[in-house]
Amino acid sequence: MSFPLCGHIPRLTYFRHVVRREQFFQFESVQSEWLVFAVEDGSFYYEIGDRSATATFGDLVFCPPGVAFRRVVISPVTLFVLRMGWTDDLGNELDPLRLSRLPVGKVSLRNTEKLLDDYAAMKRHNFLDERWSMVGRNHYLHHIWLMYCEQAEQLPTDEADRSSDPFIRKATKLIEEHAFERFSLNAIAVSLGVSRMQLCQKFQAELGTTPIKYATALRLEKAKKLLAETNLTLDQISECCGYQNGFYLSRVFKNNCGMTPKQYRLEHRL
Repeated sequence: MSFPLCGHIPRLTYFRHVVRREQFFQFESVQSEWLVFAVEDGSFYYEIGDRSATATFGDLVFCPPGVAFRRVVISPVTLFVLRMGWTDDLGNELDPLRLSRLPVGKVSLRNTEKLLDDYAAMKRHNFLDERWSMVGRNHYLHHIWLMYCEQAEQLPTDEADRSSDPFIRKATKLIEEHAFERFSLNAIAVSLGVSRMQLCQKFQAELGTTPIKYATALRLEKAKKLLAETNLTLDQISECCGYQNGFYLSRVFKNNCGMTPKQYRLEHRL
């Protein structure tokens, strides 16, 4: 039996808001519970097993228990440190099979406006007593988790129409999961049981675009948010969006957006 991610309910056991940390107290740690770093500002590099990436605003980094979590600050980082357990919708502890469905490493939330609202609400609960502050923070954590579930499982939303083709839904999900890494289109095609050419043909026929252009659109949307909402350098933003360096990102950005990243930042700075 397959269980949807929205049936996995996080239960917060520890909460800390870390402000403008220039380095972590520990380079490496192993936790007995699930650990999540939710980035509000700045950026850091991490390694979890064989996974590594740079996380910045809009990213949540999930580390399962018993696994080494290594991290280094890139630019002064403000984040939420969350430790949690998981239950089903009836309050029962999840078995190992269901826990294996949870994400490991970075997930990037696209609806950063709602995310900022949830972050602000979690910080406001500092002024309540310990019991009620944890109740409130759990509420907003559940909302953040639901936003991720909507992205990961393409639950019905008002934001976009979804393809009726199951193959295309699976293909877009895989691309969305790996868009901000240096992924291989060949590997995605193999995982779908088709050749790269067949994947491109099916994608073009159904969505009127190519898988690469689809991934590029996702990357540029994130780059725009980081340019407008953070002080990260272009090289740091390129790392967060899956590009090899700032020069390459700048070229792709100008070709698709009609202006340089610097011009975009000047015009859209919040």
